[in-house]
Amino acid sequence: MKRPASLRGLLLRWLLPATVLFSGAAAITAYGIAFTSASHAYDRALLDTALALSEQVRVFEGQPYVTLTRQAQQILLTDRYDRVFYEVVGPGDEFISGHRGLPRPDEPIDEDDRLYYDGTYSGEPVRIAALSMIKDGIPVLVLVAETVTKRGSLAREILLGMLLPVGALMLMTLAFVWYGIRAGLRPLDALREELAQRSHHDLRPVETRVPVELQPVINEINQLLARLDLSLASQRSFVSDAAHQLRTPIAALQAQVEVALDDTNPETRRHQLDQIRAATARLSHLAHQLLALARAEPGGLSTSEPLSLPDIAHRCAEIWLPAALKKGIDLGFELEPVTVVGSPLLIQELLGNLVDNAIRYTPGGGNVTVRCGPQDGLACLVVEDNGPGVAPADRAAVFNRFHRVAGSPGDGCGLGLAIVREIARQHGGDVILDEAPGGGARFTVLLPAAPAASSARDKAAA
Repeated sequence: MKRPASLRGLLLRWLLPATVLFSGAAAITAYGIAFTSASHAYDRALLDTALALSEQVRVFEGQPYVTLTRQAQQILLTDRYDRVFYEVVGPGDEFISGHRGLPRPDEPIDEDDRLYYDGTYSGEPVRIAALSMIKDGIPVLVLVAETVTKRGSLAREILLGMLLPVGALMLMTLAFVWYGIRAGLRPLDALREELAQRSHHDLRPVETRVPVELQPVINEINQLLARLDLSLASQRSFVSDAAHQLRTPIAALQAQVEVALDDTNPETRRHQLDQIRAATARLSHLAHQLLALARAEPGGLSTSEPLSLPDIAHRCAEIWLPAALKKGIDLGFELEPVTVVGSPLLIQELLGNLVDNAIRYTPGGGNVTVRCGPQDGLACLVVEDNGPGVAPADRAAVFNRFHRVAGSPGDGCGLGLAIVREIARQHGGDVILDEAPGGGARFTVLLPAAPAASSARDKAAA
């Protein structure tokens, strides 16, 4: 398995080469500037020599010549490190004075009448200053050249003089980069230590101070911890409620089985078996409701897709119509196309619990009506009956787990409406209980409607 990359190593791999590269580029640039400035100073010294020679040019009978004494020549051409040469050239490249054969300029002399260029003389590299002038109407070119010994020495001195400070600066920069990376990653170490010291029961929000760039990560961690805390709390509550609610019917069923086994009278045993069958049915219903409640807990929404509420109602009709017919209840549907986004299993569980609740508490010969359709931009699902209804004082409590209104008929376990509310809230909606026009109970579930494109497709399909 490939080892994960280190953030510190990744930063170093990006920063250190760039630091070395930029430091080296800065050193080279500084060296170039210093060497160029020094070379310009030497070039100006050559030009001064050329200007001094130009002052010694005279013209006699149309012929230029140089009046330069031996002492003046020694003064002008003497240098401690380099050898200096000169040549004065007249019209048509005519030699007038100096050292023959100095390299001529390869390009025209600019408007300043001077030019600096490199060349070779007597097998040695030289630097040349060319000065063009007009003397008594006659063009004259003065060339002064010198070897590059002191220029090379200057380049080496500049280079050696810069190595130590540039090297020290580079080492200091690398040290500061290393320290900066360690200091910048220190909040991550603090976060790791805080999380490492927690137990699996400690789901408090993380309070470690981190830079602004890491704050979104901390926010996401805190939101995840909050969701995990809610999920674990729901699981603990579910386990506690399930254990409490299953213990009594299982014990009662076990007692009834023992009584039936000890009873030798066929008629009373038959009666005991009927009671065991009824208790088993109640226990099965309770187990089904508990499992549905577990699916409706936060985090139970595993799939989400566009759902047509009329299609959900049709599937519920197939399931609950036999129970309604058996009790003589008129189960009717008034459906308009509307689409929601959610889990088909949970939405069907929601509607099935409302229909089951209505059938259970509506007397024989009554009416149960299921409606759906759009309402104020939401998807509306209504189940109403003409049964005894729910008193206003009890309407909020009926959505609590295992709560049953005192004196209510039926053999419910008090979980159906709690499941309905959990599923509705999990899908971003809610459920409202009020009085139906016929005097019974009316449950209205409001859910976010699907986008317009999904609704249009749903109407087209309908």
